Amino acid sequence: MRVGVVIPVRGFSPYLVQTLDAVVGQDAPAAEIVVVDDASPHPVVVPREHADRVRIVHRREPGGAGAARNSGVAALGDDVDHVAFCDHDDVWGPGHLSAHERARQRHPDAGVLVGDVVVVGPDDRPTGEPWDALHPGEHRASLVLPVVYERHPICVSAAIVRRDAFTDAGGFDEDLARAEDLDLWLRLLERDEPIASVLGATVRYRRHPGALTHDLIELADALLEVHRRHAPFVREPVARRTEAADLRARAAGLARVGEYETARDLVGRADDLVPPLGVERLHRPALGIPGVRARIGMRPPRGL
Repeated sequence: MRVGVVIPVRGFSPYLVQTLDAVVGQDAPAAEIVVVDDASPHPVVVPREHADRVRIVHRREPGGAGAARNSGVAALGDDVDHVAFCDHDDVWGPGHLSAHERARQRHPDAGVLVGDVVVVGPDDRPTGEPWDALHPGEHRASLVLPVVYERHPICVSAAIVRRDAFTDAGGFDEDLARAEDLDLWLRLLERDEPIASVLGATVRYRRHPGALTHDLIELADALLEVHRRHAPFVREPVARRTEAADLRARAAGLARVGEYETARDLVGRADDLVPPLGVERLHRPALGIPGVRARIGMRPPRGL
């Protein structure tokens, strides 16, 4: 397995050196490592200690994470047959690539290999937030597609994709500003590419205010778009539950910025799709109570 690593970044990243240290320091070295500067106002520079192992690609126009990753894949040599992604603020654990190599030998037909996730904060300490991961082993595309659609268990920084599968699926959709990775996983599954969950490969996925998934409203809008695109490939109850969850997430984002009436309308639409359970039954009335309703918007982003 000849792995090319693609790391997209725009602007100054205080975590990039830590990310590169972990990638370069793998016991099974990558064939190539490419940092893609997505047209930063001040060009990104690779740290001197990694200049001999890391190549940088500068985009002239910003296109977002999906476009930057596509540029990185296009810049890899023809002999690279698998692509690993790692965002500039995430960190691979030791043995990440070697665990993927062992998994590829056991599951040679898998289009995607995905490792485990530990969610950390800006200080690199685990937040305790659970990640809804896949069970270990290989998963048939038709069986795991509804799970990926609804639960979003694949972290892009933990994934390695067979390059021909990535190319045949069309890469990341550059028109999506968020959730472009979920859209890719679903297209790969719709093309009947199996996914294998890898033991021993762990990524520290960082939650911080500057992260793309921090904006609940934009993230929920992107999820609604992606889920509606792929709804024909799942059963109606799954599509309804997922749309209701997206609407509630958008309502939480609106509550965070004080748009309580619109948030109540969205919660009502979600309740019409799927009757609320447990504490969700309190959300709509709570949005009408000053001093209580603001707390609806304080939940962390769901998935991705």
